[in-house]
Amino acid sequence: FCKRKKILEWKGERRGKACAHRWKNIYYETDHILPHGFCYIIPSNLQAKGRVLIPCYEEYKKKYGEEHGSCQAGIAGFFTEELVVMGAPGSFYWAGTVKVLNLTDNTYFKLNDEAIMNRRYTYLGYAVTAGHFSHPTTTDVVGGAPQDEGIGKVYIFRADRRSGTLIKIFQASGKKMGSYFGSSLCAVDLNRDGFSDLLVGAPMFSEIRDEGQVTVYINRGNGALEEQLALSGDGTYNAHFGESIASVDDLDDDGFPDVAIGAPKEDDFAGAVYIYHGDVDGLVPQYSMKLSGRKINPVLRMFGQSISGGIDMDGNSYPDVTVGAFMSDSVVLLRARPVITVDVSIFLPSSINITAPQCHDGQQPVNCLNVTACFRFHGNHVPGEIGLNYVLTADVAQKEKGQLPRVYFVLLGETPGQISEKLQMVHMEETCRHYLVHVKQRVRDVISPIVFEAAYSLGAHVTGEEERELPTLTPVLRWKKGQKIAQKNQVRTQKLTTGTQCTDQKNLIFD
Repeated sequence: FCKRKKILEWKGERRGKACAHRWKNIYYETDHILPHGFCYIIPSNLQAKGRVLIPCYEEYKKKYGEEHGSCQAGIAGFFTEELVVMGAPGSFYWAGTVKVLNLTDNTYFKLNDEAIMNRRYTYLGYAVTAGHFSHPTTTDVVGGAPQDEGIGKVYIFRADRRSGTLIKIFQASGKKMGSYFGSSLCAVDLNRDGFSDLLVGAPMFSEIRDEGQVTVYINRGNGALEEQLALSGDGTYNAHFGESIASVDDLDDDGFPDVAIGAPKEDDFAGAVYIYHGDVDGLVPQYSMKLSGRKINPVLRMFGQSISGGIDMDGNSYPDVTVGAFMSDSVVLLRARPVITVDVSIFLPSSINITAPQCHDGQQPVNCLNVTACFRFHGNHVPGEIGLNYVLTADVAQKEKGQLPRVYFVLLGETPGQISEKLQMVHMEETCRHYLVHVKQRVRDVISPIVFEAAYSLGAHVTGEEERELPTLTPVLRWKKGQKIAQKNQVRTQKLTTGTQCTDQKNLIFD
């Protein structure tokens, strides 16, 4: 009944399927050229012949008319274990719809909500996704309609097996006319509570011109989503922040998934990608990293137009990210570096008895104490040895106030106020260094505590002679912006002591 027309199909690839939403049917060898669109379901082995899906053509075989003549199925798509979700924004005179195929019984779920279907030119299906919104074990479908009422809307549908229909359970609206709210979607369980949360892009949101915005909705259970915050990256002029959004798995190995957001027109179309971290409250408002297309390669254009993540491409047990820059015909692989946590313990006596000097400086008795600094690191798949550079500072609170320290280290005849050393460490093996510290004579301030601080950074990573197709990446320290990479502990002076018991203040920071 028809023949395929291959000109200007815009065939794009997605994991598990490839769609050509501009694919056209020519009916009955006439001039009726209808852009139905189609998708291939690609087997995981990439070897066997894929299955062709033309959902709008199937509709046409049953009912000839204009309902799905320009549906452009596959402009957006999403895969679950049993569902294939395809957006069809051209159906019903561009009101749009969402096509959902159940692979288990080979049936389609229909959208029969006339209140939605009769709203022409809303482009429902321009973006789609799926997640566990109403229950942790059921899959619900999301469709974006970026032109709905001019401000854009997003709908969440429950796939009802009894009726074979999609039933609306939630909707959200954009805030500004022409923002294209709903043109990009990402369902991800940010806080690991078992329910999917939702990020909605509005890349043409404008304060001045098309800076873009992403709204984050947190799921409180049973599909009750609440707006947590709105992200805007750096708020750059014409950036189109939110043009693409992708869950990129757990990049920093903290147990919460992370998100990448593209701003492909930022920096005069060079593009940028922003990385945000999830946590127990949802999404951390401040981005942790910004990747500039121009800095990666000056020839890149529209870097961030498409993003895919969650797959370990280089075999280091961390998920990597691929970013498309279609105006320069490029795809960039961003490899995730291993993240390690360093545990630092500074062991001090419970107090210093200043009435009973226990050491001698070669000229006279002095008060003293023993200080032990211990280091250990852990992380996912960090083979070999890690170098650690640290600076142990005595009486750091006095130094921060611009005053001389009341104590000093005794080291090979020197009396420094701080010590710099290097260590070589192996995963989960503790390494300690011991120091003798003298108290200066005629110290006036015997009330405020003496604070010791160990500031540290990573050195070289030695992995041995293991052969890899890609070079091994150097690990990075786990830390949060604004925090100092250091560990502190303190000791007080007293005239009467009850012993020399030591305390381990591991993982405590005294401000």
